[in-house]
Amino acid sequence: MIRSVLAGVLLAASTLLPTPAEAAADDTPVGRNGQLHVCGTKLCNERNEPVQLRGMSTHGLQWYANCVKTASLDALANDWKADILRISMYVQEDGYETDPEKFTNLVNDYIEEATKRALYALVDWHQLDPGDPNANLGLAKTFFTEIAERHKDKKNIIYDIANEPNGVSWAGIKSYAEQMVPVIRAKDPDGVIFVGTHGWASLGVSDGGSEADVINNPVNATNLMYTFHFYAASHKQEYFDALSRAADRIPLFVTEFGTQTYTGDGGNDFTWSQKYLDFLESKQIGWTNWNFSDDFRSGAVFKEGTCAGDDFTGTSMLKPAGVWIRDHIRNRTASTVTTDVSTAAELKAALTDAKPGDTIKLADGTYTGNFKTTVDGTSSAPITLTGSSNAVLQAGGGYGLHLDGASYWNVKGITVTGGQKGIMIDTATHVTIDGVTVHGLDMEGVHFRNSSTYGVIKNSRIYDTGNDGRGMGEGVYVGSAGGTSDKSDHVQILGNTIGPDVGGEAVDLKEGTTGGLVSGNSFDGRGLTGANYDDSWIDVKGNNYVIENNTGKNTTNNGYETHTQQSGWGCGTVFRGNESDLTGATGSGRYAFNITNYNASSCKVTIDRSNTMTGGKALTNPGIPVT
Repeated sequence: MIRSVLAGVLLAASTLLPTPAEAAADDTPVGRNGQLHVCGTKLCNERNEPVQLRGMSTHGLQWYANCVKTASLDALANDWKADILRISMYVQEDGYETDPEKFTNLVNDYIEEATKRALYALVDWHQLDPGDPNANLGLAKTFFTEIAERHKDKKNIIYDIANEPNGVSWAGIKSYAEQMVPVIRAKDPDGVIFVGTHGWASLGVSDGGSEADVINNPVNATNLMYTFHFYAASHKQEYFDALSRAADRIPLFVTEFGTQTYTGDGGNDFTWSQKYLDFLESKQIGWTNWNFSDDFRSGAVFKEGTCAGDDFTGTSMLKPAGVWIRDHIRNRTASTVTTDVSTAAELKAALTDAKPGDTIKLADGTYTGNFKTTVDGTSSAPITLTGSSNAVLQAGGGYGLHLDGASYWNVKGITVTGGQKGIMIDTATHVTIDGVTVHGLDMEGVHFRNSSTYGVIKNSRIYDTGNDGRGMGEGVYVGSAGGTSDKSDHVQILGNTIGPDVGGEAVDLKEGTTGGLVSGNSFDGRGLTGANYDDSWIDVKGNNYVIENNTGKNTTNNGYETHTQQSGWGCGTVFRGNESDLTGATGSGRYAFNITNYNASSCKVTIDRSNTMTGGKALTNPGIPVT
């Protein structure tokens, strides 16, 4: 960690000139992602998708403002393809405390410059000595009140309220944060806030603590992330292990790192730097590198004297660290590996070690155990788990395959059997399950849970579930019962064969979920018992689903149902093109569509004339229009 910096040379802030015309909004970091927020342990965009921001930190503005100007910022945005600019404003060391108005205006200018280029602007309250942020609490309140008031309507502003706390307990930092967050929230209620961890933002390691101090006593605030700093030549396994343990427990952002020692100088350790960056990509943890200047130290990306000119594009003016960092900001596609596995131990190791773009290929055979991953792929480089139907995950209880916070995965071809549930997707986005076979389970076959969004299950076969007999063996289960906090939205269920012997509905769409599609599936209800009200192929309790072009046969009562389990839910479903065979149904309804909650003004459900039925009593229960 940078603990002190020699003032050295330096120049006053230069006036920033207007930038060229902005790039198209959809081709810029802010244009692609909009207002950010914290979702679970991730930083997410306005579509609730995890994003990994990459960019640069300025050096101290009191020394190197001449390195942050029109030409350099244009290069950062357009040549380096950065997402974020960290604006490093020192509090002491000839910084903010010497002239609050001057430095506030300087930060305001840099926020505007980042905004012109549609970069995210990370405002860094760069306190170092004293290390206790409470020593500067009054100054911090004044500064962030002014910054938040001016920029509260921007989508690109992020607030870092304590750079590298040191010589202070985590409890002291937490107390400071809980006083600062309301100050910012009073002006900007939806801005993301960062706070440094103890031990120079090392999760406590440099001060003899650990990440458990934070995990067990988090800041009482939402939309907040914790920061971690590392310098690869100094901070190796102990620090990496702390980061690894914390990554699935608390929201993290690496606001400062270098490829050298903690002084920002010395030789580059690109091996450990790569190890860190690979891990950060796998977890979708964003980062900014120290630093965007021409300081004499090896950690400054530009060669000395560069900032006196206006040539910042390309690599000729970069030090070795600058070349390496620029490449890692620009190159968003990780090297990919195909890992062949043939044993349960190998599979577990591969699920733990996978990186974006990797493929795990299962040989035919039986893999006994419970298999779990917490690693993310990326939108451009998803992780693939693939095998034939003869590659069988055989669980003896629990979940056969658990994607726990693991976004951007493709699961193809394999068979999952035994255990309580087949495939469980928790707090993940863009998981696609394609061509799998799931059977022989006590409860559900496939479950999208804990706000798992944009999931897909397609071309798969699910049967023989719910063997504990409680009517809780749905084929595909989306969301959670008993509330509306589980926002497992936009899940698609496409072209699957579900049944027979599914001990619940083929598909159960829970309250709190919305916007999904169930299309082209085949349902066989043999095995429905009516336990736990399971007497149809699909039960819709969420909102705004499209149910189309499915076929169903063998039900105890109805084909498709809607219910309001929570006020305002179970509405907006469109049913069209479905074929229902109710032959043999013995229940009291025997409707293709049993719409229990229809209200023309407050809870509309659409039954299209393209739906057809054979057997049974009627297409819909009485009073439901068919259009």
